[in-house]
Parts: sequence; C-alpha cells; structure tokens
Amino acid sequence: MKLFGYLPESLFQPLSGPKKHIYARLLMRLYERVFSARILETPLREDVLRQIEIGLSEAGIGSSDQLSEDAIGEHPMGQAHYLAYHRLKDTGWLTEEHEKWRVYVDMNPDAFMVLGAIIDFGNSRVRVAGAVVEVKSNLEAAMREPEAMAQGLANAHDTAVRFARSMRRILAGMRDIEERILGNPNAASILRTFFQDFVDGLLIADYKQLKTSNNPYRHRRTISTLAGELRHDTERLGRIARAYQEQGVVPPGSSIAVAEERIIAELEKIKRVFEDVGAFMDRIEDFRDRLERRVRTTVHYMDVMGEGSAERLARLIERLAELGLDEIEVRSRAPDVGFPISSQALYTPPPPRAPPERTRFKLPQRDPYQRAYVQATTEFDRLARVTPAKITAFLTGQMEGKDRLAANQMRLETLADLFAFRALPGLAAVQGSARVGPFQVILEESRAQNDWIDLKSFRVERISPARTDRHAA
Repeated sequence: MKLFGYLPESLFQPLSGPKKHIYARLLMRLYERVFSARILETPLREDVLRQIEIGLSEAGIGSSDQLSEDAIGEHPMGQAHYLAYHRLKDTGWLTEEHEKWRVYVDMNPDAFMVLGAIIDFGNSRVRVAGAVVEVKSNLEAAMREPEAMAQGLANAHDTAVRFARSMRRILAGMRDIEERILGNPNAASILRTFFQDFVDGLLIADYKQLKTSNNPYRHRRTISTLAGELRHDTERLGRIARAYQEQGVVPPGSSIAVAEERIIAELEKIKRVFEDVGAFMDRIEDFRDRLERRVRTTVHYMDVMGEGSAERLARLIERLAELGLDEIEVRSRAPDVGFPISSQALYTPPPPRAPPERTRFKLPQRDPYQRAYVQATTEFDRLARVTPAKITAFLTGQMEGKDRLAANQMRLETLADLFAFRALPGLAAVQGSARVGPFQVILEESRAQNDWIDLKSFRVERISPARTDRHAA
C-alpha cells in the first residue's frame, strides 16, 4: 500500500505557516458548515467566501495585511477573505467548477477525508458502552440471518478495531498526561490540567457509567461467546462467506475459502479485543488511582511549602520602604501583647514507640460444649436417617394383630416414627406400591393428615404366606 500520491504536495502549507491557526479554524468551519452539511449539494463560491469572511472576523482579521505570509505570492485583491480563499485553492484544498456563469466550489475529496479524520480525532473519546452494544447487535443479527445480515459482521469487526485503537491511544497518552500535569509550576495549573487534559480529554467518556450494574459493558463475555460459536459453526460460516461474495465485502473474484479466512480472522479479532477489555479497564483504574494520589500529594506539599511569615514580613518592609515616609502607622489585628517565649513553645517530636512485649503463645482452650454438641448432632443424624430395618420395625409395631392398616390409623409417638412414616409414600411413588419386608405399601388418591404431618395417603397390607411363596417361586 502506497503512502504518497493521494494528496497534493502543497496541501499542508497553510497549516505549517505562521497563520496556521487561522487556516485551521477556516478549514474546520468550512467542513462543518458548508461541505459536510451539504452532502448532495455543491456550494457556490459566494457561500464559501461568506463563511470565510465570517470566520476571519471572528478571529479578529480585518485586512489582508494581517493574513499575509512571507515568501508567498499574494493575489492583487486586497480583501482578506479573498486572499484566504485563493490560498486554500492554490494549495489544493478547494477546487472550482464552472457551469455557465456560476462558479461552484468543492473540497478535494482526499483532503475532505483527511480533514474529517482530523476532526474526528479531536472528538474521539472512547464510549465503551456504545461499542459493546453495536458489536453485540451486529453479531446477534449475523447469527440469526447469516445471508441478510452478513455485512453486520464486517461492521462489528470495524467497530472492534476502532475501539482497540482508541484503547491503545489512551494507554500511550497516559504517561504524557502524567508528565504534563506534574510538571506545572503551581497547584492551580496542576488541578486545571488534571481535569481538562486527563478527566475531560483522555479518560473514557462514560467511565462512571461502566461502574453500574446494568450497563452494556456486562455483555462483553456474550460477545466473546457469540464470536466463538460463529467461528466453529461451519454451516453459518459458509452462508456468511457466500453473502460476502454476493454483497462485495471481499474483492471481486475471491473464492469461498478466501471469504471464510477473512470471516475467521474478523471473529478472532473481535473475541481478542473484548477479552482484553477487562485488563484495559484495570490499567485505567490503576493509573487513575496513582495519578490522583500524586496530584493530591503534590498540591498538598506545594501549599505547605508556600510563602511563610518571614517572606511576607520582608515583602511588607520593602513595600513600606518604597513609600519614603519617616513614620508609618501600622495597624495589626493582633493585640499589642507579647507572648511568652520559652522552651515549652518549641516543637517537641513524639517519643518513639516502645517495642511490643514478648509473650508466650498459648493454645486456645477447647470449648467445653463442643463434645456435647458433636454428640447431639450425631445422634440427631442417626435418628433422622431412615433405613429399611427402621421402616420394617415401624410397620411391624403398627401392624401388630392387623392385616390391613390405613395411614390415618397409624400412631406416631416419637420422631423416629415420624421419619419412618414420612418415607413410606416415597417408596411407592414410582410404581404405586412397594414391598417392605412382609408388608405391601399401596398409594391412594386422598391425603392423610395427623398432628405431625400432611402427606399423600396410603395403606399397608400384610402379605400372606401363600402369596410370599408364589412371589418367591
């Protein structure tokens, strides 16, 4: 890719001369109010001259003498806006097009793009939330409709690339900002530079919003997941690759393999960028904390080390001597009373701290109730654990002298009875009945209630010996 040959060689001459600031304001004014505001309309020369005249008057330029530059051939007209117009036209910024008696003026297309990039660079504060939302929406659209929304994947990649460049710009500019802030001579300049250059100029625009719980920044892991799923979905990759060919995203004549390679590279780039956002935010936070501490410490000591009473008295005596009077009445706000001066008025540093006394380490005594607590919890676990033997013993006691017994007729006297009773419906929950030793537990449609519990009703029947022998056979 060639670097030269796109722009006229004299394009940057107005921006490198002694009037560079004036021409920079004029170009930005023309870009914002004339050329970028009229996308489908080419302005007349009179409109461009009018905007240049207004811009020069705002800059305090009233004559061509204030706009003249050495070693530059000036045009014969004496008005400043004509001189600025021809200066921009001769250096390649503006081009004229004659149509009958009208003269239309347009900006060189490559110069227009360069100027737009410069203006965008001045306003390029990073908005993490906006980048996250845009990339997430494009990836989800490409996942739902690979053919129709394939361009969304390319747009998501471009957004991720711009976001990565902005992150790199912030990281590279931190050191320069820190040196410029701490290199100021007074506290006011330090604070002004801190808030203007760092907080308002370099720090992320929606940084505070990123600390909330429901901001779009939380979707960065979703973006990594979507990119990974698209990366390994061969069927969607093929459909997006064909859409890349049909929509002209890849160069004409490219094969499916070339399109798939580009898609894979874009997905990997998106995933890598948003996986690095967390570390980037941590570095921003560390730098902010360190810079705030340094600014606070610097301002504090600059205030402490400022002008003292001796300097103020010396300056007062010098100013009194300049008056040339023999006697001067000085009125002080303090009473005319001499304060005692003694050794008690001198600063006494605090005594050094005594070293801690040596003590023998003692093992903590065991809690006397710990053993009883362990025994109680173990006994309760043993009581609550239901085993087949406990259920059989419970049913044997309940079925004594009976061949059939409903749940409502059972007597519950202890916690062990409650745990065994509660486990009986669960045994027959799958097949509707279950055998427990010499008994058969059968579920019913109604509910069983007592003073302890409310559960699904059941009945217990004793299995006859003949039925037991038949079942064993």
